[in-house]
Amino acid sequence: MQVKTEEDSTPANIRRVCENSLRNLGVETLGMFYQHRIDPNTPIEVVAETCSELIKEGKILHWGMCEVNTDTIRRAHKICPITAIQSEYHFMHRTVEENGVLALCEELDIGFVPYSPLNRGFLGGMINEYTQFDTSNDNRQTLPRFQPKAIRANYRIVEVLNAFGRTRGITPAQVALAWLMNKKPFIVPIPGTTKLSHLEENLRATEIIFMPQEMKELEDTVAAIPIIGSRYDALQESKIQK
Repeated sequence: MQVKTEEDSTPANIRRVCENSLRNLGVETLGMFYQHRIDPNTPIEVVAETCSELIKEGKILHWGMCEVNTDTIRRAHKICPITAIQSEYHFMHRTVEENGVLALCEELDIGFVPYSPLNRGFLGGMINEYTQFDTSNDNRQTLPRFQPKAIRANYRIVEVLNAFGRTRGITPAQVALAWLMNKKPFIVPIPGTTKLSHLEENLRATEIIFMPQEMKELEDTVAAIPIIGSRYDALQESKIQK
């Protein structure tokens, strides 16, 4: 049964996207090639086999998937070894700890790449209930968690990170990033960065080491704060495997 979806992971479309990327980047090989959302109409085995062929042809070096569950990872990995799994992961969204994805990555020696590790900038402390998002190109304005009421309630988490960081001479963003990198050595967060000052700030987080008791203090304090608002709307959430 075909499911109506915008996702298209048919072999023909995978190859089309790959060729377009090669041409647009002006390179002969893509270092990393992701399937960003599962196509319910194309078996993951077909996707993995297509990526395996692209690797053999020298068009990609590695491949990965985003927002998938453990069953999908295992099935795909059997066909073509996965280099990285990319999913949202930060203090306000820790599903990968609960659904087994993080543990499976460790078991299969797969890298884990948290996207939006600062919750789309929120954990950096630069967003408040009065922030005006660009209506032409910033989707945060549509997300439940970025509505004024939710921002106001969730800002307690930023205050925790700020207080924790202040005694250590680091920023809330550095606390959030360092926490991720201290969780497991195979975790490599990818914060969106448009300013050099933010890049330098984020890079310094790679040098920060937390003791186990500090990790526990952070996690326990944040976990005690109710999180208001879902991260996506219903349509976007439906495209993510649990």
